[in-house]
Amino acid sequence: IYNFVFPYSSAITSGRIHVNGVNLHYQCAGRGDHAVLLLPGALGCSQTDFGPQLKFLNKESFTLIGWDPRGYGLSIPPARDYPADFFSRDAKDAVDLMQALNFKRFSMLGWSDGGITALIAAGSYPSLINKLVVWGANAYVTAEDLTLYNAVKDVTNWSPKMRKPMEDIYGMEYFANTFSAWVEAMTHFVSRSDGNICRHLLPLIACPTLIIHGMKDPMVPSFHPEFLHQQTAPHARG
Repeated sequence: IYNFVFPYSSAITSGRIHVNGVNLHYQCAGRGDHAVLLLPGALGCSQTDFGPQLKFLNKESFTLIGWDPRGYGLSIPPARDYPADFFSRDAKDAVDLMQALNFKRFSMLGWSDGGITALIAAGSYPSLINKLVVWGANAYVTAEDLTLYNAVKDVTNWSPKMRKPMEDIYGMEYFANTFSAWVEAMTHFVSRSDGNICRHLLPLIACPTLIIHGMKDPMVPSFHPEFLHQQTAPHARG
């Protein structure tokens, strides 16, 4: 593991660790007993999605780990790809990263794709997860979702403000190609029974779970968080 101090905050360190055949980049802040993994959304990374949390959350109560999933952020190489099991692969990478960092039991904050990854991790490895918070997440994909995804597939139509953070990290070509590939990957879920991503795992989530939804969320219709609330185990609902 290679650690160095970022100039913008002496309280945040960074490292890379070899997990499941790739070198995963992560950031760490705090020294509290409660370890929390921060899971970013599609094409997001620790610093783009969780900079304020790493900087401002209570560092005496929590040890915060923000990670870049394989193919995102500074976890390149490899280039990002989307096999049929990419969410499950991310969940295993995330759990194995925390285990490699000696966090045997931990909580998760995940949004968008990171929320889906967190749900899969919590359902697949229930003994390892302390608490769970997800927002902007869905357990299945519908035709309505695909309409929303396809409307933003061409990133040249995004506003400059929305494009710039991703272009700064990836360059225009990698960003455009990878986001388009993500949309294509999401379309494949519709061909599955009930558009399933992880709905079969929701009843297996045993930890206290808080599901958050923004009423103006442009990408995740409100029936998704309602379904998550209904399907998670009764003692896990938040």
